[in-house]
Amino acid sequence: MSTVEESILERVSCLDVLALERLRDHAEAMLAQKSDRPTHRRQHGSLGPCQAALFKVPSDIRHLETDEIERLTVAFDEWRDTARTAPIRRARDRMRLVYLMLRHSGGKLGEVLALNERTDIDMAQSTVSFGGADPNESPRKVVVPKSLIEEVLRFAASPANRGIRGELFRLDPGFVRRKLYEQARRAGLPPGRVSPTSLRHSRAVELLRGGVPLPVVQVMLGHSSLVLTSIYCSFSDQDCQRIVNHCVAKESRVKTSARNTFFGSVTSVRKSPLLTEVSLTAQNGFEIVSVITNESFERLGLIEGGQVTALVKAPWVLLAKDEKMARTSARNCFPGQVVSIRGDGVAVEIMGLLDGGTPMCALITAESVETLDLKEGDQIWFFFKAFSVILNID
Repeated sequence: MSTVEESILERVSCLDVLALERLRDHAEAMLAQKSDRPTHRRQHGSLGPCQAALFKVPSDIRHLETDEIERLTVAFDEWRDTARTAPIRRARDRMRLVYLMLRHSGGKLGEVLALNERTDIDMAQSTVSFGGADPNESPRKVVVPKSLIEEVLRFAASPANRGIRGELFRLDPGFVRRKLYEQARRAGLPPGRVSPTSLRHSRAVELLRGGVPLPVVQVMLGHSSLVLTSIYCSFSDQDCQRIVNHCVAKESRVKTSARNTFFGSVTSVRKSPLLTEVSLTAQNGFEIVSVITNESFERLGLIEGGQVTALVKAPWVLLAKDEKMARTSARNCFPGQVVSIRGDGVAVEIMGLLDGGTPMCALITAESVETLDLKEGDQIWFFFKAFSVILNID
């Protein structure tokens, strides 16, 4: 291992799990770019393929990379923890909270310093509200980590901070900038690269590289136009070609591996200690019920009203000619008509159309076809269990 590689490994070892996973995806994207190999690994918890990380940030957009932000955050933590007296620790912690709000909200310095933690923070929704004083920007709510909100409210609730309640963020702008420069030096970063504006840019780049759609980042930043938000990313011709190729390949995989596909929106969510029941209304009007693990639910980031795709493999689809026979424990049961029957003497593919024209495919044994006496044109009931429904947000 070279000296450079050893140095990189030493710096990487201090990153947390999410930072390591993001770094892994960036490395795979760079490897694919240099070797002309496609990469299909999806970033953990992201909203899009790792190809989203391939865009280049224009050189005139001053921002910090993820590892640099981590170093700056560690510098603020250590600065607070080395305070010799309680009053100094409280003052440093207050400045640290201002930094964290700038870092996670993407807000302008004036917006963050104008926050009233009593009225502008919603603990239930994990959001902060910015007033939109700038005529080019709209009032908006921005989601920030729940841990940050808890820390802010805990700090404000301390009896020692009674005198600044409602004004926790009201610090002098010049003081904030000076402290950002100081901690940049502690983190080994050029002070000129660390400012409220560069933190705002960094958050935008971080979200876009995580696969967050451009219009969502636009709303978060309060931009009046997508043009203002699009300044953060540019794609080379090679990047564009690679991303399109990836999407086309993904479409082909979905079409060949998922015989039964329903596109719709989540209408209800019901959770238990281990499992989550998700109901969605498909475009054809049918209600599909799926039961997945709580871990899968959290990883997909499903919410009521969100778009989702339900997939059911053909061997998991059961058939019945009589509606009464279709009344089983299976939560999903829909009427349709057989349009084709194709088999090899052992397995038989039954193609059908649901009421409304949605195609369905079932794979059953030849013996089952004989038992049901299936023929083209027969009315049939397709049914499948909630545990057989795979959910996808791609």
